[in-house]
Amino acid sequence: MKNNFSFFVGIDISKDKFNYCIINESMETLKQGETSMDYDGFQSFNDIIHQFKNSVIALESTGSYHLNLLSFLISNNHTVALINPALIKKFAQTITLRKTKTDKIDANIIAKFIFKNLEHINYFVPTNMNDITALARVRENISQQIAKVKTQLKQHLSIVFPELLAQYNIFTDSILSILEEFPTPKHVLKAPKSKIIGFFNKLHSKGRRISLTPEKLIELAKNSIGLSTKNFAKIIKHDVQMLKFLQNQLDDITDDFIDNIKNNKKDDMEIISSIKGISDITSAHFMAEIKDIERFENHRKLSAYAGLDPAIKESGKMYSRGRISKKGSKSLRRYIYLMASGVIRCNEHFKRYYDKKRAEGMPHRKAMIALCNKLIRILFAMLKNREKFNPALHYL
Repeated sequence: MKNNFSFFVGIDISKDKFNYCIINESMETLKQGETSMDYDGFQSFNDIIHQFKNSVIALESTGSYHLNLLSFLISNNHTVALINPALIKKFAQTITLRKTKTDKIDANIIAKFIFKNLEHINYFVPTNMNDITALARVRENISQQIAKVKTQLKQHLSIVFPELLAQYNIFTDSILSILEEFPTPKHVLKAPKSKIIGFFNKLHSKGRRISLTPEKLIELAKNSIGLSTKNFAKIIKHDVQMLKFLQNQLDDITDDFIDNIKNNKKDDMEIISSIKGISDITSAHFMAEIKDIERFENHRKLSAYAGLDPAIKESGKMYSRGRISKKGSKSLRRYIYLMASGVIRCNEHFKRYYDKKRAEGMPHRKAMIALCNKLIRILFAMLKNREKFNPALHYL
């Protein structure tokens, strides 16, 4: 992308309105104002921007508020840069000591930010992957909700039916169905044995494998120390039903998400998943977060975007590299860590690297961070060179 821009526009967005500020290459304010977050407001702003040819428009990524305006600007062929609010905040601290904060001032700061960082504009220009990234975040959120409900169910079962919890994986479809039908030991003991056997046969007829038998369930219930109250029965049923609902939602979202990624980034997906231990799901999340490898000049920029780069402290003659910065994308950092966990289990080349770091005295977490950064370097090279994983080339 050519960076021959003459005007730089900053936009500060709120729920019902947005402020804009237009500056030139001397950082002089040429025009500023406020307009509404609706079609008329968008058209009015579009008419203003057409008066300033060769403009680049910068706005903060503000949850969901920016999406409609962003879509409108892109559809009208404007060059748009989407900026992480943390970068704007840090930049603001370098250009002013005043704590005064208004929407008008913020728009001016955003305009100055994009002018000062014009050489990195490819990093900020959004792609058609943004709605897929939103889908990825929804999937991630559902996954986190499932983890919370699972923890909750285990806590409640430790009170209601600790014997079942101790001996079986309660998160299989069959055990969850049994708990929904017989949520407490008391429900098991009250039910005729024929009903329990019939329920198990019904599960078997659906092709579900069950390690638990009706006889074993009854035996566990007879010897249970759990609390079989009416309220706890409702709680267990609620947990199970919520878990089933979320898992169904996750399955639907996952199918759509992976299909979308493959339609947009099929070759990239094949390159990433050529590393044994990286699944379609983790590679899809990786691509949803980075969007396009061409946004990054080198692997260090990608590492920084994930917040896996070391935080550096420098003062006088003192220089130290501390823990990872964690200033990048939390979601990307999470999935790179999951990818690293997968390759340790399934890929001898990466396992060897991890073992080497552990032998050097690194604790587990530090060795994992080292592996994450090694993985980033290899993925960056593979995607840039359009080549699949080859242990002979990507030596560890």
